Amino acid sequence: MSAAAYAIGNVASSVALVLVNKKVFSGGFHFPMTLSFFHFVFTVLWYQMLAIGGAYTQPPPGTGMPQMEKFKVAAAGFASIGFMNLSLNTNSVGFYQITKLTIIPVTLVINALAYQNYTSAKIKLALSILLAGVGVATVTDVELRPLGLGFGLSAVLTTAVFQIWQGTKQKEFGISATQLQAGIAPWQSAQALAVSFVTEVYCYTPPADGSPCDTAAEFFRSAFAGDEKQQRTLWIVLATCFLALAVNLCSFGLIGRTSAITFQVVGHAKTCLVLVGGYLLFPAKLNDAQQLYNNIMGVSVAMIGVILYGHLKHASGQDQMDCLDMTCPGCVLYMIEPKYSESGEETEGLKGSGNA
Repeated sequence: MSAAAYAIGNVASSVALVLVNKKVFSGGFHFPMTLSFFHFVFTVLWYQMLAIGGAYTQPPPGTGMPQMEKFKVAAAGFASIGFMNLSLNTNSVGFYQITKLTIIPVTLVINALAYQNYTSAKIKLALSILLAGVGVATVTDVELRPLGLGFGLSAVLTTAVFQIWQGTKQKEFGISATQLQAGIAPWQSAQALAVSFVTEVYCYTPPADGSPCDTAAEFFRSAFAGDEKQQRTLWIVLATCFLALAVNLCSFGLIGRTSAITFQVVGHAKTCLVLVGGYLLFPAKLNDAQQLYNNIMGVSVAMIGVILYGHLKHASGQDQMDCLDMTCPGCVLYMIEPKYSESGEETEGLKGSGNA
């Protein structure tokens, strides 16, 4: 399977998963923790099938991550997905996707504070553009509520920690990304089952009028009793499980055959398509033209910042000149990055040597 096929599959499955999850919530199955449990169980079954087929090899006994480390990483990953689903359930698709854009700067801040890993002024410029776009797109979002904002912030923090641990734990214990995910999936299933039972399955206070409780268990009972609308929703829930598997498969395949920068570019395409799909499938904001324009403008500015960030990181990693080196006058470069002299000597040296 080629890298192009994995890229197309990654975009299609990721965009479809976000939009179909939103469809599940709007169809009455507003139980994100239970939905996450189903996704984790399907992930466990998937790797069991790969192991049986010989396509996946577990670390030898006595090697790999200790169970406590697996539990910690699993908890961060579960919290990330859970809060992302809660954010998607309580916020608009636009705010949900914009929130994901802020994971990059939050990750850099955590790296700087916890690992003394600092970044350049050029990267900070790109992130400032990104955050400006986020501000324009979100401050006018009338669907944004304090609870939704809290879920969004929690999703960003837990996702940033989870992504940092994904890289550090693989290096620390000498395992692959596939082995890491297969190792934490059983813990994530158990965590999701416990949380969903406490928050979404058990009915603590039955309604005084005798009506059924609004729980996942009652949803399944009604569906199995013959409620056609809820039965259709459960079929969509099943579809999200397969889409989640497809996202994992295509993500690992794409990263393995290309590079991180290619994966970032594919991620930008997913962001644009999810936003467009969200506006088309959930057009509540079309009644307020100015609000829609503000969201589009904010998203566009944010995407400029994200793309500039990806370009600067790629140019730095390849030891090449970036777009700022090639277009900005020396005095501007000096303001952005003090290492450039006002006379432009270093800039000229960069242009002559091709290094950044």
